[in-house]
Amino acid sequence: MENLEFITGGRELLDFVEPLWEKLNKHHGENSKHFSHKFSNLNFQVRKAKFINAENMQVKIDLIKDKEQKKFIGYCISTISLDLTGEIDSLFVDKAYRKYGIGDKLMTSALQWLDDNKVKTKIIGVAEGNENVLEFYKKYGFYKRRIILEQIEK
Repeated sequence: MENLEFITGGRELLDFVEPLWEKLNKHHGENSKHFSHKFSNLNFQVRKAKFINAENMQVKIDLIKDKEQKKFIGYCISTISLDLTGEIDSLFVDKAYRKYGIGDKLMTSALQWLDDNKVKTKIIGVAEGNENVLEFYKKYGFYKRRIILEQIEK
């Protein structure tokens, strides 16, 4: 898709992520069987603060923009902690743009950055209810290592 622009940067791009993050958060809330209330209580400003205030963390943001529509249609936030753990922290592609290889482009860029920075471990957290993405991540060598359970208060 020639009308797509790939933009790479750091924390300065966070505000452009917000509308897409809101869509991802809504998706998680709608698909979670047990924790939808947690997603409805999340807001982007709190999420953004995690990246802004974390001086001990490197942050890379990749954005994809549809130049014709003049809107961002996908993003990936990757982080590296002091102990050299690399994380694909958040990844989203607008539904209308899936199946065009955009997710692959975002993953490939993020993983290259993690490799260039010689991380020791690479991780991805997948929200309960979003297990359908596991097959996508397997293409990049990611598999379940552990499952964390959280008690629901009644």
